[in-house]
Amino acid sequence: MKLALGILIVCVSSTCGFLFTSKSGPEWNALRTTWGPNPLSSHYYVKQPLTIEDAKKSGFEQVSTGCQGKFLGQRFIQGKDVSLVLIYDSNGHIAGVQMGIPASMISDKYYKFSEQKMYNRDTIAGIDVYILTAYFVDPKTICQSDEHATQRAKGSIGTGLWLQNGTDPIRDSFSSPISQSETNQTKWAQGACFPSMGVHYWYDNRLDVDCASFFPSFLMYNKGKLTGFGWATAGKFEYSKRTEYPPLAALSSFLKPVPTCMPNFFEETGGFTTMHVYFNAQPWNLLC
Repeated sequence: MKLALGILIVCVSSTCGFLFTSKSGPEWNALRTTWGPNPLSSHYYVKQPLTIEDAKKSGFEQVSTGCQGKFLGQRFIQGKDVSLVLIYDSNGHIAGVQMGIPASMISDKYYKFSEQKMYNRDTIAGIDVYILTAYFVDPKTICQSDEHATQRAKGSIGTGLWLQNGTDPIRDSFSSPISQSETNQTKWAQGACFPSMGVHYWYDNRLDVDCASFFPSFLMYNKGKLTGFGWATAGKFEYSKRTEYPPLAALSSFLKPVPTCMPNFFEETGGFTTMHVYFNAQPWNLLC
């Protein structure tokens, strides 16, 4: 963690490759995945393709066309790595992401995956998975052919963040507050701010929360604006280089308060598998 902060400080005071641009505000101008202690590593803050054309050039292959059923959009994965599924709208622009976990790794003993609405069952590239879904534009617009249907600004990856909490992608998807001040009117509870990530918000988090029903997503704010989110699923599933595995001692750097049940739950499940998704990864927008 000290290394991450040190590298960010160096980046702010010097040129730092992909992290530097001329803009200083936290616009939604990028899609990057996976936090790591070294932002210069090719494994962390990985830039993801914003169009189908670029996705194909990067080795992603289409796994569904999807304007009906449990999910919307054209979905792509790279190789057999189901940890990151990119979703594109009917015009070929990025419209969301999914995180899949092979069902063969999952047990309902301590966390009831099969009963949590955020998790849907699916088969991707022949792999049976539990999957989490987020959209960056109103789900109702994803399958519209009008290129102005989403009304997104030029160069922006989206207009908001919708988390799918059920089997119907339109009825069951709910929007997240774009402004940090708007969280006061919701069940999103402020956690801790970690440099290189942002201010974390967790849904309905409190000391006496039931860890067996822990909500598997979090929001990240920088400079008062939503600039990313992430997945946090119970269990340590080591199946992808894109996923992250925070130690128990690090949870207080993200969660505040840390639920009373968490230490025992962490030990029982083997830990957490997480993934950070950034809409803006410029260093001056990621410092607490």
